[in-house]
Amino acid sequence: MTATARRAHAIRALAAYWPTNDSLILGLPIVTAPVLAERLPPRLQEMTLPDWAADLAPDRTLAVPAHYIVEGQGPAIDRVDWLGAACWYLNGDAERAYEQAHGPIHSYSYKLKGWPRRMWDRAWANRIALFLRRWAARQSQTSETELFGPLPKPQVLITHDVDAVRKTWSIRGKQSLFQVFNSVRRLIAGDLSGAHTRMTRAIRFALSSGDYQTFDELLEMERTAGIVAHFMVYGRAPRGRTGVLRLLDPDYDVMDEGVAARFRALAQKGVHVGLHPSFDAWEDSSAIEAERLRLERACGTSITSCRQHWLKFSWARTWRAQQRAGLILDMTLGFNDRPGFRNGAALRFSPWDAEGGAPLALQSVPLVLMDSQLYDYAEMNDASRAAMIQHLIGEVADVGGTASVLWHPQTLSQDYGWRDGFRLLLQTVSSAQP
Repeated sequence: MTATARRAHAIRALAAYWPTNDSLILGLPIVTAPVLAERLPPRLQEMTLPDWAADLAPDRTLAVPAHYIVEGQGPAIDRVDWLGAACWYLNGDAERAYEQAHGPIHSYSYKLKGWPRRMWDRAWANRIALFLRRWAARQSQTSETELFGPLPKPQVLITHDVDAVRKTWSIRGKQSLFQVFNSVRRLIAGDLSGAHTRMTRAIRFALSSGDYQTFDELLEMERTAGIVAHFMVYGRAPRGRTGVLRLLDPDYDVMDEGVAARFRALAQKGVHVGLHPSFDAWEDSSAIEAERLRLERACGTSITSCRQHWLKFSWARTWRAQQRAGLILDMTLGFNDRPGFRNGAALRFSPWDAEGGAPLALQSVPLVLMDSQLYDYAEMNDASRAAMIQHLIGEVADVGGTASVLWHPQTLSQDYGWRDGFRLLLQTVSSAQP
């Protein structure tokens, strides 16, 4: 991507912060960094904000990629290519370079050895937009609101990937094996108590019965909170599941009348129904389209949004495949093994298509939090889970951003016992949104 294309992409993607007078942003005396090959792992540098912008970051600093700071005289903050840095985050430039060299990580941050974890802690691209908006107002000696209008209202989309409608042997196998894996990890780390707890959970989950008909409870909790959720539903035909896919993919058929009736009822109540493409469909537009059409037949409604199962994802291929399959909104962009802002943004935006040299028509809303990150991947207690929820939702609210969060419906069952966490999430989201 050329320097000119980077600037244009950033201006367009962040347009919610300057719906009018974007020429004032382009007119700021921002330096232009040369286009360089990505050096991995990426290196970030903290930029201390001036007094007139000190409130735009919690610790008064913005983290920017070091190669977007131009060499020269004068304060470093005056030598930052701010629009280029914002585009670097939005576009996932470092991950794209890693993928080109090593293949997709899909959605596992642990594969990015030595990367600065701070790059995922905050919505840096949004905060850069706040800084540029403030800077332009200062240059014009006019209020931000008068120049650009009010800040965008924050929006947190509550989503549910429907991985199970009943407890099957594949669900028992997947979750029990995951707990065994976590038990071994804790044992290797010397945490005997944690290893014992995880192994006990694995055995209990494998042997217990569970009622996963939690949809009515979910809907009532969300109705009380004033929230309309998105349900991502699996659409693949059973005959397409062979070998390992019988374990990894959801084990239900949306064309079964009882299952189809449930999702038709959700759609008729105004709930958003989207597609949860199968495990191996992350780059296969034909498979995604077939699953979309099958789900449309079952639900009697148009399907335009999705999230890939298991968050299987390639920067170069997944969005293109989804767009070719007739989808217009994706909510896959996040990590499996940790919460946070994978592309340093809380923003609904059109991703850059490197092959086409232009933004896609499809839009992406990043995923910043998933239930299993709080309960399975990390060792957290109620207090640390609450702090993480409040941090992430608070960040989206502080920057006027847009992001999605994921809570699996079956986790409200006694098998999991994650109901209190979901209730806290709803309360936090309701308080953060106008």
